[in-house]
Parts: sequence; C-alpha cells; structure tokens
Amino acid sequence: MSRKPYTAKQPADWYMQNRFFKLYMLRELTSVPVAFAALNLFCGLASLAGSFDAWAGWVEMQTNPLVVLFNLLAVAAACFNSKTWFEAVPKAMPIQKGEKFVPAAVLVKASWGAFAAVFVVLVLLVAVLA
Repeated sequence: MSRKPYTAKQPADWYMQNRFFKLYMLRELTSVPVAFAALNLFCGLASLAGSFDAWAGWVEMQTNPLVVLFNLLAVAAACFNSKTWFEAVPKAMPIQKGEKFVPAAVLVKASWGAFAAVFVVLVLLVAVLA
C-alpha cells in the first residue's frame, strides 16, 4: 500500500502576488507580439519572392490601421523587453576593471547607447534605401 503523494496547495494566480513575478510574466508575454510581427515580415518576404501582385497586396495590408497599431505594439514590447534585459546586464555580465567592478549604471547606459547606435544606423539605412 502506497501513501498519497503530497501536493502543495497553490492558487492559480500565485505569480500575481509578487511584483517581480508580474514583471517577469509581462516580459515573457512580450515575445507574442514580437513573434507575430516577425511572421508578418516573413510573409512580406515570401510575397516579395512570389509575385508583384502578392507584394502589392502585402504592402497594401501594411497600411491598415490595425496592422500599424499592432506593429507599434510590437515595437513597444521589444523596447520593454530590451529595458528589462539591459537592467539585468550588470548581474549577468559584471565587468571587473582592476580591483573594482564597473558600476551597474555605466553598463546599463552602455547597453542603451549600443541600442541607440544600431537604431540610428537602421533608420539611416532605411532612409537611404527608400
């Protein structure tokens, strides 16, 4: 005869009790709109490879206000995700300089600086190619 195994009683919304877990779940949820935006771009690439009519239809779809709103949501989600990861950089990758560690604020600002530099390069690239 075996005993009944212990099962912890935990509410379904256990993660809503702690701010850290709420932000963690929100950060993980940012992958959903970003994934759909990536699929949208993949569909655009597939239509570009297909035919002119398919490409024109995809470009026309991109002017729909819902698609524009969704893309803005995906950009906001990506920025929030970047912010949370940049805040984790000093914990994940501490840099030692001599006997001391580089301050966390410097690493976070350097991450944002790299982010801004890549963003500016991409905007300039799009402006030149458009």
